[in-house]
Amino acid sequence: MTEIKLSVVIGTYNQKDNLKKVLESLFKQTLSPYFYEIIVVDSMSSDGTDIMIEEINSSRASRVSHPALLYIRQENTGRPGARNRGINEAKGKIIFLTDADMLADANLLQEHLKVHGKKPNSAFEGITINPDNKPYIKEKIKPMQKLKFSYFLTGNLSIPRSIIKNAGVFDADFAGYGWEDIELGYRLSKLGVPLYYLPTAVNHHMHPVSQGEMFQRKYHMGKSAAVFYKKHPNTEIKLFLGMNPLAQGIYRLIKRHPTLQKFIEEKAEKSNFYGYIWEEFQYRKGLEDNK
Repeated sequence: MTEIKLSVVIGTYNQKDNLKKVLESLFKQTLSPYFYEIIVVDSMSSDGTDIMIEEINSSRASRVSHPALLYIRQENTGRPGARNRGINEAKGKIIFLTDADMLADANLLQEHLKVHGKKPNSAFEGITINPDNKPYIKEKIKPMQKLKFSYFLTGNLSIPRSIIKNAGVFDADFAGYGWEDIELGYRLSKLGVPLYYLPTAVNHHMHPVSQGEMFQRKYHMGKSAAVFYKKHPNTEIKLFLGMNPLAQGIYRLIKRHPTLQKFIEEKAEKSNFYGYIWEEFQYRKGLEDNK
């Protein structure tokens, strides 16, 4: 029997249509279907995700060669809970973490698996192309360059299963949006696990984020940032999370003047400048609300 070398772990919640496209892209990989499995952990979706998966498995049952697709439905414990369950169920020595709205290029998994043979005991961050056709990582970084922990982004990332489990996997205290992946990356960096840039491994983010959604995300990111800092209360993390006197001072100034706050909010939807100010205000409101 062929050994499964890589396990794809996807957490999902009410993303049926996008998830179906993602799975179809993962079924068409250049990597042999005997070498990888796909694990979908569903946090109690109510949009028919379970039926869609059942139909996919039924239609593929007669095919001789296809990757195993494991579907797990469990209580909604957030992103960390879903990913941790997938990691614990995985058979592959390499874990590939992605999302339910990330379309995979045909050679995505093969590229990730290949580099683990060259640099064992390492993590690799691929390149994700946003809906505007621009890469998520905009900085000029050379292939196989070492990255900071802040690039530990789980839309296109691979790591040995033993290493991520020894590090303690994802922290379940990050119940809301944001920072759970980078916090794990920080812990891994302290353990000496290198993270490398792998631009030959490409996927595509299908979900454009509206400005209104971004304002909500920023608030929840602020709440998660407070959790991050409580776990690692040092200057490096404080500055990384934007908890500096100038930013905090601007936030307090806006908060003390409701008229100014209302003015910025009204302008935020149509102005990049005021949109940025409002995002930062929401982020720091989340920080304050979760102290």
